[in-house]
Amino acid sequence: MDKLTAVQRQPLNNSVIMMLDDEPIIIDLIQIFLEDLGYTNFTGFTNSEIAVETIVQRQPDLLFLDLVMPKVDGFEVLEKLRAHEATRHLPVIVLTSSSDAQSKLRALELGATDFLSKPVNESELALRLRNILTVKAYQNQLMYYDSLTGLPNRKLCQVRLGQSLAYAENKQSALAVLNLNVHGLRMVQDTYGSTVCDKVLKQVSAQLLECVRASDVVAFTGNDEIWRGMSKVGDDEFLVVLTGLRGASEATFVANRLLSVLKIPLRHEAHDIQVNACVGIATYPDDGRDPEALMQSASQAASEARLTGKYQVQFFSSEENRRLRERMLLESDLRRGLANDSFFLVFQPQVDARSRRVVGAETLLRWLHPEKGIISPVVFIPVAESSGLMEELGHWVFKSACQQAAHWHSRGIDISVSINVSSQQFNSGDFIDRVRECIAATGVNPSRVIVELTESIAVSNVKSNIRTLHELKELGLELSVDDFGTGYSSLSYLKDFPLDEIKIDKAFIDGLPTQNGDVAIVSAILMMARRLGMKVVAEGVESVDQYEYLQQHDCDSIQGYFFSRPLSVIDFEAFFAQCDNRAGQLA
Repeated sequence: MDKLTAVQRQPLNNSVIMMLDDEPIIIDLIQIFLEDLGYTNFTGFTNSEIAVETIVQRQPDLLFLDLVMPKVDGFEVLEKLRAHEATRHLPVIVLTSSSDAQSKLRALELGATDFLSKPVNESELALRLRNILTVKAYQNQLMYYDSLTGLPNRKLCQVRLGQSLAYAENKQSALAVLNLNVHGLRMVQDTYGSTVCDKVLKQVSAQLLECVRASDVVAFTGNDEIWRGMSKVGDDEFLVVLTGLRGASEATFVANRLLSVLKIPLRHEAHDIQVNACVGIATYPDDGRDPEALMQSASQAASEARLTGKYQVQFFSSEENRRLRERMLLESDLRRGLANDSFFLVFQPQVDARSRRVVGAETLLRWLHPEKGIISPVVFIPVAESSGLMEELGHWVFKSACQQAAHWHSRGIDISVSINVSSQQFNSGDFIDRVRECIAATGVNPSRVIVELTESIAVSNVKSNIRTLHELKELGLELSVDDFGTGYSSLSYLKDFPLDEIKIDKAFIDGLPTQNGDVAIVSAILMMARRLGMKVVAEGVESVDQYEYLQQHDCDSIQGYFFSRPLSVIDFEAFFAQCDNRAGQLA
């Protein structure tokens, strides 16, 4: 009784209610009654020939059904509904003006739940509706939800996964099923008893649910309702459905976040209880095209992951497993590389378009792998971002670049040093503090340090970012937007940013001076920058024609292979001296 009372207290007004009646005026009247009672999710229709198909597709919580209708009457509709798996237990309130006991008996035999006489009394309608929906909610709780954790059970998981698969098939999008298998619960039960084991399992489910609601997971996957796809499908199994995936890395990211939560010991009285876990991942359509097949593939992948050790992630696909192993090895090497100083900086010169003096350098990161040699940032930066290493790596780059700039300035090499900042670094809560620490520790002149942001970072959260940019300006730094023109920003935002510089992306430089589209875009950027008092750097300049066009149109600085590739510190200093001498001779 206590459980039923608890269900009665839950709001039922969001229930989906449908009505089939050949008289539109009756449908309108019922709708008015329902809206007065707070039930707004109502659909009425009059065509009994498409009734069963419509009801199965919509899956209402309750149906009002007229018995006397032309072509297909209510008895036939009711019989077909009870024969269909999806509507076999659908509550049906029969509306009838007939007092014929034989008709009512026949409706009951076909599976009618209750009766309402026409004309309908609003109070009677409210009472019967509330009672039936309350019982249905209680039955659903028993049938579709795990009694211990409150999460959807295997049956409801299959239903929801089926709906997600239908959507994925319609949109031609990817989908992944994550099976998280928790180990060690038997030992917890044997050691502390079933009551403590139940508490641990509830705590585990609560932490997992909170994890898939976490802001970093939402930001990475772009799906703010991942938690709706979490279910408990076995004694020690949880399932998460990820829809609208852009790549397998998103599934891996969520899997690792789930495992990281479970690595933290659970506290019970004076004891720390450690549970182990692994995750198996199956993807649609490669690993299955129906709920059962996908769930089985994910479960099998979890079993394989369990054999390889603690907190492992395994794809069902052998190809994805190979990629995952490579990525995990690379991530492990990245961590060692940070600890062992395997990273180094190179600098690409920025040359004044008129004097040809070196006026700046863009800082670029390189990784010297002990076995594979130089690894491109295109390979390791995505791994650093998805593994949470980008903030630490970015801080190392910022501090090292400031140290180099301070050293150059002390030797009379008075140039600006540009440093790229990642979104994770920029959006971290302590970014400003760490920049302030770098300036203080290195003694660099902040006015000769340029912080570079991509256009997409700058406009991702405009109001908050403007505040951060102004704080950077207060520290004395200069600000630049990299890859300008490739993002989706509104130019109206640009005037509000305290920027000093715009960098034109190589994609628009490539077509100079012959491609009309590139010429128009570059000319517009140069004119806009002059009006806003900003400097312009052209990236990726490779030919004399490109250089001469930019020089003639008052571009400030040139960066690209036309002058130099990225250089080591020693080579950069030699290039600086060479250009300085050449510029002096030209003067």
